[in-house]
Amino acid sequence: MKVLFAVSNSENNNEDIVDIICNEYQKQYKKIISYKRVFYYDAIVNEIKQSRDNQYDRIIISEDFEKNINDSYESEDLNLYKHLDEITDEAYKEDDGTAIPVILLGSDRRNERDPIISKLFILGVYNILLGRERTIQNVCALIEKPRNKKIAKIKYNLNPANLKYTSSNNKSIINDKELLSILKFFNINKANVDKCVRGFAKIAREYTDEQIQLIISKLPLDVKIVLEDNSKEYFKYAKVSVKQVISENQQNTIVTRDLNKESGVNSSGVIIPNQTNRRGIFRKLNGQK
Repeated sequence: MKVLFAVSNSENNNEDIVDIICNEYQKQYKKIISYKRVFYYDAIVNEIKQSRDNQYDRIIISEDFEKNINDSYESEDLNLYKHLDEITDEAYKEDDGTAIPVILLGSDRRNERDPIISKLFILGVYNILLGRERTIQNVCALIEKPRNKKIAKIKYNLNPANLKYTSSNNKSIINDKELLSILKFFNINKANVDKCVRGFAKIAREYTDEQIQLIISKLPLDVKIVLEDNSKEYFKYAKVSVKQVISENQQNTIVTRDLNKESGVNSSGVIIPNQTNRRGIFRKLNGQK
């Protein structure tokens, strides 16, 4: 079983959540997980694309693993939908086109009536764990046997006739000709640090935050690195350090854990931890009040 993890540990948990899941899965199902860990949404898509010849069987994402503490709930929902739309577009088996199941560990505020559930269902995200469902055992059960569309539809009481796909593609906020002109400028001048910095400063003055995020997402990698090192405006808007992503991906290789050769962790009652809630209502879902 090969799994791509994009999860974060709780500040109150000394154990690594990935190790706990791998240990429990081997204990319950007598199978060994080989895994890789990434730390940003963009890295998930890149890893899927780069692993077509040796594909993942499951993708596990905790909603809070890349989170801006200043985001509103509405912004969080939009970002989650956008990222999972991009991920599910790429998460398929090369040989037969079948989807790679995505297991999502919802944040503390989510419940089965949350509107985001039906939206993610349309994207093919059928394996969402919410509230006290977020146990290690349930994660392992979904790794072993993911839900299909029928089971998810029944679980969340969804009527497909009332559901409609909404594209997360926001190209319309900048017309194609204008966007191509911006990208051409940076491609031509990527060796000229001063022009790149002044060019992005102009963008920061003339475009909305949403438009700037779109432009950043389309910039070539080498241009992002130049701006990250030299532009205060870019640093203000960029949500991810490109150099840090590159470094972590280079250091992060496929890991295979075998309990028969290591001391295991007793995780039978562990609840998947969440990051600190920015609104000061952090709930410890590990059995404590």
